[in-house]
Amino acid sequence: MMSKTPSRRYRPLYLVCLTIACFGGLFTVTWGGGAIGASVEQMGKSRATARVLEVEGNRSQGHITVEFTTRDGRRVETEDRRRGWPADAGPGDEVEVVYDPNDAAGSVQRFQDVRKALVVVPCFTIVAVLSGVAAYRTRPR
Repeated sequence: MMSKTPSRRYRPLYLVCLTIACFGGLFTVTWGGGAIGASVEQMGKSRATARVLEVEGNRSQGHITVEFTTRDGRRVETEDRRRGWPADAGPGDEVEVVYDPNDAAGSVQRFQDVRKALVVVPCFTIVAVLSGVAAYRTRPR
């Protein structure tokens, strides 16, 4: 006669699937939310290529000075905190920036290309869903 005790052979698989589902969901929400936030923040702003003039300090407390030309031909030189700018940016490098045409010097930010999120976020979502289904199917009963 067969035993009525539940099999424990699926327990490790259940825990692995559950962990992958949780982390996949976390990455989906974090990266997807960040991409949406960056996209919304850049809406309505103009884009330009800026030249790095000076870099001071480190990424958490330093400043970066960039120079770019607006669409209407004005040359703008502005200083911003280094946080959010490329870590390897140095004098003479070119970086993509976005700015508000009404306040070019006061609103310059590094351009964030969110296109890579269009591939990565759905992949994390699919992995999270499939792992969740697998965790449900292998759950202890």
